[in-house]
Amino acid sequence: MSGNTDLESKTIEALRHYREALSTVEYLEREETSAHQALTNMLPDLSCALLDEGTPSFKRSLFKIGSVAVLRSDEAWTALSEATAKLDTARLTLAALEQQLGYIPGVSIAPGDPA
Repeated sequence: MSGNTDLESKTIEALRHYREALSTVEYLEREETSAHQALTNMLPDLSCALLDEGTPSFKRSLFKIGSVAVLRSDEAWTALSEATAKLDTARLTLAALEQQLGYIPGVSIAPGDPA
């Protein structure tokens, strides 16, 4: 019985890690989408600057802002990629523990779902 209790504790902890990883991925997906949208919204202005419209100071300012937007998008993508890898690891760990235990403690099964 002690083996099951230990396995249940590990499974509960794995479920907590999975939920945290999922929450992080969801947050970072929103961040990445926002960064990508900001970059996409700048494209018309950058295009105008490339076509030699505007003063040199405006162009420098616009390119500087564009560089920051690209950096933000890259950082968001990198963070999302890392968080997704952690989520996948948490999912695999939880699945392995569920297979050993036969269920996930504290998670009820919906009526009609196979046990």
